[in-house]
Amino acid sequence: MDNKKMGQLISELRKMQQMTQKDLALKLHVSDKAVSKWERGLSCPDASLLSPLSDILGITISELLKGERNSEEVINNPDESISNALQYAHTAAKSKVKSIQTVFSAVFSIMLVLGIITCAICDLAISGSFSWSLIPISACVFAWFLFTPSIKFGIKGIVVSLAALSILILPFLLVLNSLIDSNGLLMPIGIRVSVISTAYLWSAFIIFKILKSRKLIALAVSLLLSIPCSLMINFVLSKIISSSLFDVWDAMSIAIITGLIIFLFIMDYCVRKRKGT
Repeated sequence: MDNKKMGQLISELRKMQQMTQKDLALKLHVSDKAVSKWERGLSCPDASLLSPLSDILGITISELLKGERNSEEVINNPDESISNALQYAHTAAKSKVKSIQTVFSAVFSIMLVLGIITCAICDLAISGSFSWSLIPISACVFAWFLFTPSIKFGIKGIVVSLAALSILILPFLLVLNSLIDSNGLLMPIGIRVSVISTAYLWSAFIIFKILKSRKLIALAVSLLLSIPCSLMINFVLSKIISSSLFDVWDAMSIAIITGLIIFLFIMDYCVRKRKGT
């Protein structure tokens, strides 16, 4: 299926019927901007609009999907018509997901900007300068670089988010260290904990990539890996601030994680058995 060919066909048939883009949009209860995007091949009509659109233009749905009128190949090959319809539904679904991701990323960005502006105004009004507001402002900027790629691009954006975390975590800690009186503890703790946490997140991502066909097992292995990571963080804290290396809460957490791991392995076994693999 070719969006540009479909768009050209829609444009030609619309003009043959002496309709403007607005006229066609009104009949389909959509905006004229949507029609313009269809005709330029930038997007495609929703699957629910195929039938009324083809009726208005005086063609079949198969011809609309093919982008050609009176195509003998479409008429004589119903299997290809079905294939085009399925491909179109998949393309339309992906387009809708991308639109939703774009909206969410825009909303997320606007919320962060509003948070930055609010903190800056309050700080200036109270202290007459930028003081405490620099902490939430730097956190908002860090969060934007960290989460926007994943929100905007989904799974493909996770790599960018992880890369942003790996690169920006040290500058972020340095900014916080310059703004917070941490008695010299922020950097020693922050650097070590961030290295362990970042390594864990990269490992979990790689595990899911390797076991992408068995997500339950990937989740179980990732949870299993979280146990030594948490113990390593405890070890770091015990060395720097003399905290307990292992307490009752750690024992409870490990017990809960172990239970979840067992449950996930059982679920994976049941799913594979049901599929006969």
